[in-house]
Amino acid sequence: MATPYAVCTFRATFLAVLITSFFVSGCKKNGGFGTDVDPRDQYVGTYDGGYQSSIKLATLEFPPESGTTSIVITKGSNAKELYIEVKLNRPFKVTAELEGNGFKVIDRSRDQITININGKASNYEGDFSATGVFDKNQIAITTTTETVQTGSTVSRIEAITGTKK
Repeated sequence: MATPYAVCTFRATFLAVLITSFFVSGCKKNGGFGTDVDPRDQYVGTYDGGYQSSIKLATLEFPPESGTTSIVITKGSNAKELYIEVKLNRPFKVTAELEGNGFKVIDRSRDQITININGKASNYEGDFSATGVFDKNQIAITTTTETVQTGSTVSRIEAITGTKK
């Protein structure tokens, strides 16, 4: 028959192992408890701000266009993806891949540039790229569309910024 001292020691050891295993199994790799935090959560929301767009045809620069905008950020379907919807005079929605606090648009490679000269609109399709960065409660996006038509470069550069509501 077990002595009361042995039962007490066994009970104390069992409780110590049980409590230790609870704390060890409840911890994440980075030291916290519970499920992993999705880094995209901090960026999801609506940002109000402005944009400036400038078009250049060869050496001719057109007056920049500017205005206000709203940017809506939602989580994408994959772990590093964000959906970015920019509401300006030419609204667009893209998918971007998040890397740290920066991102790059991954689902769009072509865009249209429209130039109005003397009431006549000319459209040019060009290569599109966009990158951006989140800084605290702000977002900054730069887009570039560029093509070569009859030996001349046609380009549009847009700077879009916003502050989270």
